[in-house]
Amino acid sequence: MEKTNENSAPSPQQRWDPFLKEWVIYAPARSKRPFQGKEFAKNEPKKTWTCPFCPDAPEGAGIWTVKQLPNRFASLNEIAPEFVQKSVGNLYNYQTASNYGKCEVILYSQDHDTSFGTLAMANIVALIDLWGERYIALQNIPEMRYPFIMENRGKEIGNSMTHPHGQIYSFPYLPPKMERKFTAFKDYASTNQSCLMCDILQEELRDSSRIIEQNEDFIAEIPFYAHWAFEVQITAKRHVSSIADLSPSERSNLAVIMQNVVRRYDALFGDGGIMPYVMAMYNAPVNVDDRDRWHFHIEFYTPFRGKDKWKFLAGVELGANTFISDALPEQNAKILRDLQI
Repeated sequence: MEKTNENSAPSPQQRWDPFLKEWVIYAPARSKRPFQGKEFAKNEPKKTWTCPFCPDAPEGAGIWTVKQLPNRFASLNEIAPEFVQKSVGNLYNYQTASNYGKCEVILYSQDHDTSFGTLAMANIVALIDLWGERYIALQNIPEMRYPFIMENRGKEIGNSMTHPHGQIYSFPYLPPKMERKFTAFKDYASTNQSCLMCDILQEELRDSSRIIEQNEDFIAEIPFYAHWAFEVQITAKRHVSSIADLSPSERSNLAVIMQNVVRRYDALFGDGGIMPYVMAMYNAPVNVDDRDRWHFHIEFYTPFRGKDKWKFLAGVELGANTFISDALPEQNAKILRDLQI
């Protein structure tokens, strides 16, 4: 392992937590990223736009339905040096590495005032197609191990841009949650000669109390083991490893059930507002063995737990990494299931 002087390390970097055994990304440039309604500095040319993703702005220009852009304020950098651990100082477990990786922005629509819940169905299918294309493109970079497709929605989540968009972070390693999921898939397959998610799916279909809705190819449910009050998981009924493996009909049905979940969220939020959430898409790792053990699924998390009630991570959640929920998944699944959308 290469050793370097602590003071010579570049500003953007990753550092190893020797207790939790995970990487922490340090990206100072993100503090300069734009936000909605930005006032431009006096020495900058006058601009007529306040959102960089709208059609009158450089990044949103052109004719498109959905669009991929590089993230100008990226936490990970594809031109950074190779991801190699280096010891820092006199303690072996103090390690640093470059912030190698790739960050992209995915624009959902040219319409600034729309959201996932109001997009045309053809628009969502185009978005799913783009997600699949980017997953394959990132898989073809040998150094990559995990392209993470996600959306942060709402100011309560910390989203500074209201134009409908998501992101893709591509890591040269498996982030902790993905590594734990992958280990669970492989361990279960080794012990039971079957897929953990396939067996969970069969149990959920048998019980049905946590299912919000389903179609021919997917179910949407609040998981038996949900951490958040209104956490929703969308699971492919067929064992597929990634969004790139979905057939055209499966992509259409995914578009329908994803939008219906978001519409249920918005109806639950009420007053014509949009529910803040994180959408996390769990595709198989790339450039690794046994990736066929993975089962494609999507998870939605929202801090909303009732009218004017929000879940804040505090002592037990942050200090012990143990969630506390004040309602059972079956109760909240019925609330979402009974909503008119």
